[in-house]
Amino acid sequence: MADKIARGFCGWLLALTSFCLQATPDYQLPDNIQPNFQQISLKVDPDQADFSGDTFIDLTIKQATDKVGFYQIDLTLDKVELIRDGKSIPLTVSGGDYDIFWGQSATVLEPGDYQLHIQYKGKVNTSSDGMYLARFEERNYLFTQFEDMEARRAFPSFDQPNYKIPFQLKIQAPEKHVVLSNTPVLSREVKDGWQTVEFKRTKPLPTYLVAYAIGELDSAEISGLSVPGRIYTPKGKAEQTRFIIKHMPQILKSLEDYFGMPYPYEKLDFIAVPNFTHGAMENAGLITFRSSLLLLEDEPGLAERSGPLDTVTHELAHQWYGNLVTMSWWDDLWLNEAFASWMASKVMMKLYPELNFHTRIVQEGAFEADASPTTKPVKKIVRSSADVMDGLGLNYSKGESILNMIESLTGEAPFQKAVQAYMQKHKWGNTTADDLWAVLGDVADFDVPAMMKTYLEQPGYPLVSFAADGTVSQSRYHLAGADVAEQSWIVPLSVSFKKNGKLQRRMLYLDKPSSNVVELAEADWVYPNDNAMGYFRWQMSAQQMRALLKDIDALNGREKKELLYNSGALLQAGKADFEQHLSVLNTLAADKEPMVARAVVASLNDFTYLVDKTNEDDFASFLQTKLLPWYQQLGMSQRPDDSEDVIKLRQAVFSLLSLYGHVPEVDSKAQALAASYLHEPVSVPRNLASYALRNAAKYGNAEWYEKFNQAYLKHTDANIRGTIMAGMYFPQDSNLTKVLNFSFDEQMSPANVIYNLVVASRAQEQQDLLYQWLDKHFEQLVERMPSYHIGRMPEFVSSSCNAHNIQLAKAFYTPRMDKFDGMARSFEVAMNDASQCVAMKQRFQSSFTQLLKQVNQKR
Repeated sequence: MADKIARGFCGWLLALTSFCLQATPDYQLPDNIQPNFQQISLKVDPDQADFSGDTFIDLTIKQATDKVGFYQIDLTLDKVELIRDGKSIPLTVSGGDYDIFWGQSATVLEPGDYQLHIQYKGKVNTSSDGMYLARFEERNYLFTQFEDMEARRAFPSFDQPNYKIPFQLKIQAPEKHVVLSNTPVLSREVKDGWQTVEFKRTKPLPTYLVAYAIGELDSAEISGLSVPGRIYTPKGKAEQTRFIIKHMPQILKSLEDYFGMPYPYEKLDFIAVPNFTHGAMENAGLITFRSSLLLLEDEPGLAERSGPLDTVTHELAHQWYGNLVTMSWWDDLWLNEAFASWMASKVMMKLYPELNFHTRIVQEGAFEADASPTTKPVKKIVRSSADVMDGLGLNYSKGESILNMIESLTGEAPFQKAVQAYMQKHKWGNTTADDLWAVLGDVADFDVPAMMKTYLEQPGYPLVSFAADGTVSQSRYHLAGADVAEQSWIVPLSVSFKKNGKLQRRMLYLDKPSSNVVELAEADWVYPNDNAMGYFRWQMSAQQMRALLKDIDALNGREKKELLYNSGALLQAGKADFEQHLSVLNTLAADKEPMVARAVVASLNDFTYLVDKTNEDDFASFLQTKLLPWYQQLGMSQRPDDSEDVIKLRQAVFSLLSLYGHVPEVDSKAQALAASYLHEPVSVPRNLASYALRNAAKYGNAEWYEKFNQAYLKHTDANIRGTIMAGMYFPQDSNLTKVLNFSFDEQMSPANVIYNLVVASRAQEQQDLLYQWLDKHFEQLVERMPSYHIGRMPEFVSSSCNAHNIQLAKAFYTPRMDKFDGMARSFEVAMNDASQCVAMKQRFQSSFTQLLKQVNQKR
């Protein structure tokens, strides 16, 4: 009865239809219309700028209305009509907010089934959004990138993740091209030099997972999968996929075993894309990757293989997390990304123990961003693509950290059981975070929803303090001088402590500002983060810290690393001084484990923002004391029996010494390696080459630029080009200008322009030349770069630690920021981070410089 009354009310008051439909936010389509199936026909030629399309969307109108909403961007709509019972109902189209267009009917549209038919034309994007052009080795290719809200650039649609429906594509393209989509080919006809390829109907998908590719592609078969699969590459590159082909079957099998269900789609194809904004995209059955991740040597070194294997595993995990089960709206994007990252780490630990994923402390990649006063919660209001991208990294790192913490509390087997139940219950559908909490709550002995809301629905994380009398208290962690709102969390603490000479353990849940734990009173020391799984910082008295350092081998390698990183965080928060932090660093510097030594080098690198002309020589002497013994012990030649930890430690030591150490022996070696790499890239491992190139650019003569440029143009391999570009830290004005101008060279893919600008922004301490160039060429950049990169330019390019540069940034962005989606927010984040860095530099630099002098005097 209530539904009938509501329909009648809306039918009488069509002028107030929008009022009747406001159950959904204004940035989403009203829920009175449900799409059920979409057919898309495209006519596309990679060598032409224009394309045309025709789409039919089967839909059900659930409540009487006089208009139908859909999304589109930059398309010319030639015909828009509804079809019912073979009769056409013309629609008059007008634009609205959030890319929503409204097809207005002259008559009331009664409830029932219809087809929305739209004929349209468009232009192929030349950056890497929507359907876009990628030019490589004199050939044109077309690829798609529809996440998050870009499918609307290629076809009108109900472009929301909660509208998960089957699609069927038919693509006309010149006969010479390979045409791919999510599903196998149903039919192919050739006539007059054109082919028409029709694909099988998909399983239910959100629009952002629809994908296709057109071009002169080569391919190699992937055998050993549970479904047919191939890797597609630009012409002539298929031979470089053998490493990934070798490893894909065991990765997929491991995922199928964990989920207790088979891979859910009919085929599994990969594509190596030469112009790609992101690292990879999990399109169902047609996963796209930056070509550098798939086109590899047959057996890349340990340091070069973990990134590609991890990314492949992440994207395959998405076939369940995100594809089979999809978040209902973008505010729960972390459900996709955190789970895929967490699952990838689990598989990597199982299949590739030599890559040491078990030693990674994921939360360290989240803590810096999550400490900022400008940070938003992982689960936040999302109205536009810019909102999705705001703080995107925390969806991965913070989300994975929280899942690690939950699994450690529930146990691996119960957690897996809950995940399998979640997948079975929600397969082919949509979920929210509450659906996940419900299944995890069934296997946990604590209140999962309550705990998760404190970590995901508010920003930041706690600082937990342990007093000598056993009082445990929490406050919000923040950098020294930052102004943040106070918050509280439900903090699980797995505490180890030494008391009366006896090592003990205790599990606590701190769910209020403070609590007294009798057992901890007068403990010699406390370590509250068993196996470094918690998402918090912590502190205890200086006396207890000294006792813990004397008993340091009571901790495992992960815990030692976390202790050092935590000490650095206390320094940054003003909760410890340099002398206290140095005592921790010195203790762990004597540790024999390479993984701990790498943490020491990383901690030394954290000091570099405090280095300037007044103390660079003292810092160089300090580094020489700490790192030259490691440099001499490790050497610069990779040995066959080197572990991944040793390889990365060598890289870390060399990077700091070559950039800040001012050691003639190291500089000479760096420039020799740079010359060798530019002449013959296989002669130097990439992980060393990038830092050798930076040294040559920074400290060598001005002629190095031409060597860099010639080598870049000589090679089309994405990994070689990326390594060379990452080394272009040329401080000379003439060379810096050349680096910046190279952003417009056709050999630089649009997706890589932002990284070229990042390198250039770090080449000179004072960035006047950079901003003069940006001011002159900004309109060209807007035309060339992906819109996502334009909106995020402040964070990428302008997070400086220099007051003068902050003023330059403000002058440059202020008149522009409101014209580009997301730029104002990115500017806010960048300027807050930059101002915070300047404030900390002013606070700490004097004591840091004094410490350097004291340490060097004791040598």
